[in-house]
Amino acid sequence: MTKRPTIPPHALPPDDDDILAGEYALGVLQGEAREALTRRIADDPGLSAKLRFWEEHFVQLTEEIAPVTPPPHVLAKIENRLFTSRQQSARPSLWNSLGFWRGLAVASLVAVVAIGGWNYSLQQGAPGQALVAEVAGEQGLVKLVAFYDEKSGELRINRTEGSAAAGRSFELWLIAGQDAPVSLGVLPAETTSRHTVPVALRGKFPNGVLAISDEPQGGSTTGAPTGAVLATGKLTEI
Repeated sequence: MTKRPTIPPHALPPDDDDILAGEYALGVLQGEAREALTRRIADDPGLSAKLRFWEEHFVQLTEEIAPVTPPPHVLAKIENRLFTSRQQSARPSLWNSLGFWRGLAVASLVAVVAIGGWNYSLQQGAPGQALVAEVAGEQGLVKLVAFYDEKSGELRINRTEGSAAAGRSFELWLIAGQDAPVSLGVLPAETTSRHTVPVALRGKFPNGVLAISDEPQGGSTTGAPTGAVLATGKLTEI
């Protein structure tokens, strides 16, 4: 992998907003302070640029971490903690903490995967077999973390924000390039779930985008999104 030059921290002035943007990107800014900054980011292009700077900076830091193949049992434990519902898991943990996942930006999501030793493709002995995405919208109405195993065709979902309104459903879509959105099904009421992707769609996941729309109960009846698109997120290879 070609190493990109690291952006020097002094490329932006070290003001209070710069520090807040860095804390926001890392996920350590919580509570009312995070909610206030989220509203400001939506209305302030300069602050939004600072956030993008720090997300890119933290992602670049992970490129300096040498990949390590974890023991086989590590992946199984991480998957159970990530994608087992709170009702199924009696023991609280960082990976089951909604507070942890709610504060996790997409850049720090990739960093956590890398730093935690979750090098899935190395463990399986072939590159490009795992994709991850944080699917979120500017309004914060719904957010989820998705992990796709290309080898088995299984998509694992951990929804950390949002519930469908009464009489409505959240529907998950795959958008590949310029293709029309393809439904991956209605999200269940449970916060964690597993879905088997149809064989015909599996080749479309690399570089694809996941999206969530608000639909009538049971999902769209037209084969296309009919309600508002609440969140999107690009699938990234790990």
